[in-house]
Amino acid sequence: MKTDYDIANAITLTPVQFADTPDAGAPPEELLLIRYGESQYTKGETRGSFSFSEADADEILDDYAKRGKDVVFDYEHQTLKGGEAPASGWIRQLSKGEQGLMAKVEWTKKAENYLRNREYRYHSPVLFFTKDRPSRLHSVALTNRPAFHGYPALVADDSNPKTETKMNEHLKAIAEVLGVTLLALADGKEDEKGTAEAVLGKIKELTAAGKAQTEFLALHDCKSYDELTLKIKGMVPAAEKAELEGKLAGIEAEKAVAKAFADGKLIEAQRQWAMGLAKKDLVAFNDYAAKAPVIAPGPAATVPTGDAPKADDKQPKVFTDEEKAIFKALSLTDEQIKKIQEDK
Repeated sequence: MKTDYDIANAITLTPVQFADTPDAGAPPEELLLIRYGESQYTKGETRGSFSFSEADADEILDDYAKRGKDVVFDYEHQTLKGGEAPASGWIRQLSKGEQGLMAKVEWTKKAENYLRNREYRYHSPVLFFTKDRPSRLHSVALTNRPAFHGYPALVADDSNPKTETKMNEHLKAIAEVLGVTLLALADGKEDEKGTAEAVLGKIKELTAAGKAQTEFLALHDCKSYDELTLKIKGMVPAAEKAELEGKLAGIEAEKAVAKAFADGKLIEAQRQWAMGLAKKDLVAFNDYAAKAPVIAPGPAATVPTGDAPKADDKQPKVFTDEEKAIFKALSLTDEQIKKIQEDK
């Protein structure tokens, strides 16, 4: 089912007029008819919105080409009322621009006078919709009660449009730095003064919020919210993480090796090997230390009383098959095994 919406334009901070021409009050030869993106409107007491894309513009252009007729610009939508509906102008050409659907208009003398005298300032397209998508342009009206929010007036009401345009450009640049659109900043204001005040107020609000955010990040010793997020999650950059993990591994390895020495499971000749294994695989080292036989007295070991054995009485240590298997698994050299024998 097709429905029609009275879609009109309201003032924004970027008026579409030739402010740098000798006659800034002249009606525009080309105007933005429908902007890409989401558009909001008020029809009667009802507020609504619709989305307009390049594909929708193509639909309207295709219908315009098939009809082969100029689209009428009337007064106050009189074409829809069935009575006399004199034209205020004719749309000679429709095209796609960077912002949306553009229209080139040839105005009547009467309409030009209305616009120059600012007796009419806004335009209001009438669209037919198919499945909630705009598909055909029926007509456009000159009106002073536009339904659509956020569109430029046909002519400016400032006595110095050049100054206004420069100011608008400054506000637009600031808005772009803040990452927001002028329409979003304006909060739907429909007059130039109110829009400018809303924009400046919003900029002040965002600036204050930015200062608070900076102070909040400084309190947590972070430079960005990404860094703060990582900190909250207990994460650190890869390089720092590797360094911390290495330090922790070294501390745990030293503890484990010291315990093994205290338990008599290691001799000095094994220290370097033991530290390497403990840092690389602490679980494997602890498993070895738990199963290894006592091969050296711990620091608390006592020396039995009685006469010390004579040197001639020393007998080489004979290792069990289990001990030999452990030495083999540890890849001990003959020299290291001999040192173990001598210590025993």
